[in-house]
Amino acid sequence: MSTLLPDRPWQKIGVDLCEYNKQTYLVASDYYSRYLEVLNLPAATTTQVISKLAATFARFGVPEELVSDNGPQFTSVEFGRFSREFDFVHTTSSPHYAQSNGHAERAVQIAKGILKQSNPLLALMVYRSTPNASTGFSPAELLMGRKIRTTLPTLSTNLDPSWPDREEMRSSDATAKLKQAFYYNRRNGVRDLPPLDSGDRVLMKLDNERQWTTPGTVLGNCSTPRSYAVVTSEGGCYRRNRRHVLQVPGAPTNPAADTSPEDPTPVQSSDVTPSSAGESPANTGTVTVTRSGRVIKPPPKLDL
Repeated sequence: MSTLLPDRPWQKIGVDLCEYNKQTYLVASDYYSRYLEVLNLPAATTTQVISKLAATFARFGVPEELVSDNGPQFTSVEFGRFSREFDFVHTTSSPHYAQSNGHAERAVQIAKGILKQSNPLLALMVYRSTPNASTGFSPAELLMGRKIRTTLPTLSTNLDPSWPDREEMRSSDATAKLKQAFYYNRRNGVRDLPPLDSGDRVLMKLDNERQWTTPGTVLGNCSTPRSYAVVTSEGGCYRRNRRHVLQVPGAPTNPAADTSPEDPTPVQSSDVTPSSAGESPANTGTVTVTRSGRVIKPPPKLDL
């Protein structure tokens, strides 16, 4: 699911922590311009994160929305007070699903590549002045409305303020995201999972777990797409991405949504009966569904 392009620069930013060479950095990236800030953290604490973000807001202004993961620096009471004081919406990605915060994850990869250079500040300046493959314009142009002067020779007229064509940039960005989504879905065999309803019985399993073992009940949707609140039989309440939730077959609240990731095509025939041991489909005269979900229809009998 590609992220929609915001309406203007610095309206929505993604942040994440980055560790390189035993140092911790705060990486902030603008969803509109891809402008990147890499800030050294003396300590990976909420206080230090707030201090660096406040200094960044003083330079570029306060964004309307800030997206992060569920790290302790961002889920603390202190950071909640900070978001209310500076009047921005704090959105967190689905727990244990870093892919839902893909913009910030990609920014961390770029930041690590920059930190590996012999002169990281020069490399960061080059990144900010290089046209982005998706938008066709450099992050500096989209954020500040001008090209920045670097060590490369250029005419002074090239540095005059000039806002890029917004419609051209939006069209280029949308085309690039569609292409990226197409190749990602084809490479990973992606398919849409049916939505869940409140009250559906489910099983939970994270990517590093082998079995669907934790039973629960869906409470409802969360603020982010494909994210659900699930309560377990022990009383614990969890937020999980749809990928980590499997609907229990045979007991849905909404029969029309009875489709699990292992059996994506529901059977609509009313004469379907489960197969049992020792019973042959040809002898029952009815449509049979195997455990894997394959439908077996016996051949019609010949009247001799």
